[in-house]
Amino acid sequence: MLCLEPDYLKDFVCDGGRCGAQCCRLWTVLVDGKTYGKYQQLPKDWREELLSHLQEEENEAEKHAWDFGEQRECHFLQPDCLCRVQKELGEEFLGNTCAIYPRKPVNIGGSFQRSLSLSCPLAAELVIFRSAPIEFKWREIEMSRPAGWQEIACQKGEEGVAAAYLLLQDTGLNILQLKMPLTERLSALLAFLGEADKAVEEGDFEALLKLADTYSHGGGARAPLPEWNLEACFPGLRKALSRPEGDNQHLHSLHKIPLQSATPLPPLELMLENILVSEYFTELFPCTLGGTLTHNGKAFLALALLYRETLLPYYEKDDKANLLLVTTRLATLMGHDREWQKTLSENIRD
Repeated sequence: MLCLEPDYLKDFVCDGGRCGAQCCRLWTVLVDGKTYGKYQQLPKDWREELLSHLQEEENEAEKHAWDFGEQRECHFLQPDCLCRVQKELGEEFLGNTCAIYPRKPVNIGGSFQRSLSLSCPLAAELVIFRSAPIEFKWREIEMSRPAGWQEIACQKGEEGVAAAYLLLQDTGLNILQLKMPLTERLSALLAFLGEADKAVEEGDFEALLKLADTYSHGGGARAPLPEWNLEACFPGLRKALSRPEGDNQHLHSLHKIPLQSATPLPPLELMLENILVSEYFTELFPCTLGGTLTHNGKAFLALALLYRETLLPYYEKDDKANLLLVTTRLATLMGHDREWQKTLSENIRD
């Protein structure tokens, strides 16, 4: 099948030996029912060992998860940071979560997309140190693990919803990659989403198409930012976010890793552009949070400001290791912490 992907996805290679298998520690790692059934059919020794390290999970889709125990890491993680299940039984005995992460596959009304979560340091490394803007490519791939694909607007009668979302997504990505200062691009994105809200509310797809064409080519209105500063745009947001950040156990498993990139840092605006383009695509903006498109746009602006202010001190010091670390930390919160997302959403409503 044809699948839309950012160009860097083809270069991704999972390497637990280099990243320290950070995703095999502290996380809740679900095991899908099909894989659980495979475990029940294995010879006794393997069957008993695998099932003894599973616990029941209150999840509608997946009923089991790995019990990481007191060590808070996967029982099958070896000293070389590779997986014993994969090494001895094969990848087909990994659950969907382990086999797919950090890839995020989604089916939007029959349009297939894959991206990489920047919570994985090896994925983030491909994004933040690149010297060129991200390009999106249609690639022919085999459909693997269909149960692991998130489905959006795939039901009969939802074709219009899928078409509208794909148009909103494509236009947002076009705006973020325009040749103008990043502040102007973010202002244009907010203005576009504000006008798009009205078109969507009225069910006027033709109006939405015209807006998309105008804004994709650099036209349209602007909603100037008060300052290129988080506190000025969203007073009290950083303080509000400090509580869920402090409660997030996953952040404790993240650490600096050996870097492969020896090239100079790209311009800060390009680094931020590539991070934001990746996050917009991966986290399904402008519809990832509840509320209006405008509300989602404000949340995305807040995320952009958080990235800029978090990265800037390390960028000025040319500290690549910490640039990568703080990127994965913020992407972990945005991509995996519902309480953090909820707090972000609740504190930008005004």
